[in-house]
Amino acid sequence: MRLRAMRVQWGSCSPTGRITLHPGLVRAPRECIDYVVLHELCHLASHDHSPRFYRLLDRHLPGWKAVKQRLDGMAEDVLRI
Repeated sequence: MRLRAMRVQWGSCSPTGRITLHPGLVRAPRECIDYVVLHELCHLASHDHSPRFYRLLDRHLPGWKAVKQRLDGMAEDVLRI
């Protein structure tokens, strides 16, 4: 895992499984951080945004859509370092 400032992403998962998180994420509420980490962990099993990926996300974090919406609403403030 590594930290790196990215312009438009909260996190990413490389094809080799390296997870990168935006350091500004520490300013987000805990549930939002949990969502981003879980989102990237789901990419370890399904490296795309396929139905399988979303089933995994739904199974492990029901209600993730509301959390994502909340996080996206604060993107301008949080992503800025």
